[in-house]
Amino acid sequence: MVSVATSLANDGIASPVASLQHEGGKGSYGVHIPIAVVVDLDFVENGPDRQTQAGIGDAVSNISSVADWELAHRVRGEPIDGLAVTLARTGAEALLNHPGKITDDAFLTTLAEALILGGISMAVCGSSRPASGGCHEISHAIDHLYPGTSSHGEQVGLGALFCTFLRGDIERFGQLASCLHRHGLATTPAELGLTEDQFVAAVSYAPQTRPDRYTILEHLNLTPDEIRRRLADFTDALRDHLG
Repeated sequence: MVSVATSLANDGIASPVASLQHEGGKGSYGVHIPIAVVVDLDFVENGPDRQTQAGIGDAVSNISSVADWELAHRVRGEPIDGLAVTLARTGAEALLNHPGKITDDAFLTTLAEALILGGISMAVCGSSRPASGGCHEISHAIDHLYPGTSSHGEQVGLGALFCTFLRGDIERFGQLASCLHRHGLATTPAELGLTEDQFVAAVSYAPQTRPDRYTILEHLNLTPDEIRRRLADFTDALRDHLG
């Protein structure tokens, strides 16, 4: 099977997992990974900017997902696949540090490669672990509590930024914040279309979306009041980094 990408909105173009809508909501299903992916850069560039922006959020969120996987490995002894980690992180790092814009072929090529590497990383380890951590739990919670809020990529981008802040990695937090802001993605709940109370509720509910997954959210096990205080600190840190 050959995958022909009509957009670069998410890593589904080369993923062994498909997210499908049904009457009961949204579910994830195992599928065969394609043997090749064809990306027409001209077609992608002429498509909606929001789709490409969403792809950026999905790709760079792998940095947070991998950090969550490494946390689970340290704390719970969860097996970790070095090749899957390298693939997911390499593509995300290349995108994070690329100076181009979504109108540049070189940038779109890097984005496509990052999304494809994310898909391959999941196929290598046999699960979505390298590309789905607390960031995706937050996005799943938003979909459940406030359906139609925004695109998957934009939601996981904000989720990754908040989870990175919770881990206390300020240098990485600044890099992610600058990347998301530069490409027009949300860095605050308000920019995503959520109130602070709604975002707190989503973060509080997030661990229930993947009970088998251990991330920074499960590790800290914050109460709603604690999440609200961390969100206030998060907002202050954003001002320091973005002005």
